[in-house]
Amino acid sequence: MNSKTPLISILLPTHNRQHLVERAIQSVLGQTYPHWELHIIDDGSTDNTWPFLLANLPSWKRQIQSFGRYNKSIQIHQTEHRGVSHARNFGIGKSEGEWITLLDSDDEWYPEKLTKQIQFHNDHPEILFSQTKEVWNKKGNLLEPKGKYQKLSGHFLKESLEICMVTCSSFMAHQKTWELVGNFREEMKTCEDYDLWNRILLKQFPIGLLEENLLVRYGGHEDQLSNQFQAIERFRLYSLLSIRNESISSKESIQEEKYLSDEDQSFQRNSRSLLRDAILERMDTLVQGRKKRGKEVQFLIHFQSLFLKDEPIPQKDLLTLLDDSLF
Repeated sequence: MNSKTPLISILLPTHNRQHLVERAIQSVLGQTYPHWELHIIDDGSTDNTWPFLLANLPSWKRQIQSFGRYNKSIQIHQTEHRGVSHARNFGIGKSEGEWITLLDSDDEWYPEKLTKQIQFHNDHPEILFSQTKEVWNKKGNLLEPKGKYQKLSGHFLKESLEICMVTCSSFMAHQKTWELVGNFREEMKTCEDYDLWNRILLKQFPIGLLEENLLVRYGGHEDQLSNQFQAIERFRLYSLLSIRNESISSKESIQEEKYLSDEDQSFQRNSRSLLRDAILERMDTLVQGRKKRGKEVQFLIHFQSLFLKDEPIPQKDLLTLLDDSLF
């Protein structure tokens, strides 16, 4: 880490949320941390979002103060509508920070969020990804996640393969290390975050946790991505099979595994076993669900056959899982 107060790049994508984005932006402007750049990416909105951003940018800039070598800046970008993954990846390409953090346009940070998260990384320099605890606001009711939705710390691959265990708006990543993992899959309309967390954990990077609520996560509105698609498990299955295909094609890593320590080899074997079990479970869930609804299952049976033979599934075939017309 170059300094105790590195530049943080904040990515805030938005689509048709002129009525919500102001709250998220104000929560950035209210941060106690002194050194950040905010990239607001309008993902081809068709409402009044872009004119709203243009009209308010001067007043937002007037609200920020910079001192000495620490600076705060706001940039707005407009892209054609290609989804949240493309918007975030576009923002990553524009970022100059040593650290990158994400904020969804319907969420809100507590003022100390960035200050405390950077302090966490200063105190734990071996941890290069982190998230914070959060409060859920469901139609005005404030709740803390319970049961399996409680946040975890470290190497929690087993739990992450089951459900999405990291919240985008609480996430912070070391930019150079994120490059080793790769950006969001742009073809995925939802569950793109689930895919990223698993790729991080499968590369044996821990994800740290700040044991403090530093985010308000809002739910219950109609335009949430998770509410827009049928059979959400198909997106998770697509992610897991894509990860598996990539591991099969990476012959070098397989050959190099014999040079790993016993501990690392054990991790690799355990990871493959967990990934295999998660894939088989999701395949079975989708097959049984489609049979109950009287829908065709042959393409999934074909996937199962290739999988059990330890053969890759062609990408053009995998993309059927993302075809809304089939679900």
